[in-house]
Amino acid sequence: MKNITIGLVGPDWEPRAATRYYAERSGSGEYAFGSTPAEALAQLEAREAAIATGFDEGLAEEIAFLALGVADFLSGRRDAGINAHGDYMRIIGEVIRQAPLLVEYWKRVEVNGFGGVWLYDVTRRFGQEWAEEVLAGSNQSPAERLECIIEDEIEKWS
Repeated sequence: MKNITIGLVGPDWEPRAATRYYAERSGSGEYAFGSTPAEALAQLEAREAAIATGFDEGLAEEIAFLALGVADFLSGRRDAGINAHGDYMRIIGEVIRQAPLLVEYWKRVEVNGFGGVWLYDVTRRFGQEWAEEVLAGSNQSPAERLECIIEDEIEKWS
């Protein structure tokens, strides 16, 4: 996280003992003023939030259903080879990193009239199967696995 500087400042940006406070995030070029340090920080955060990129709901849904798939896979794996702090988090991280790939494929498949429910039938299943691939140390690419799942699901719904 970048540093935040909060200090007293006058109208000419010179530090003064009895003037307003400013807040600035290092490297961002964003700053804000307030009559207290807390107000200056709140103003800075509001300015940053206003320029932040929007929330990608589609990506969030993919991540959620990928995580559900991983949870399904891991719930049946209580063996000593998987520990909660290392392997669980590594596997979940590796799987949810594939969310942009699934969003990209969904945009293509949607045009072809996929008959199932993408998040349930493809994303969650991919989460389960890719978690297994990650745990096994497979050399298969995520795109290959996803294509196999999509083909299978399209065949089911035809």
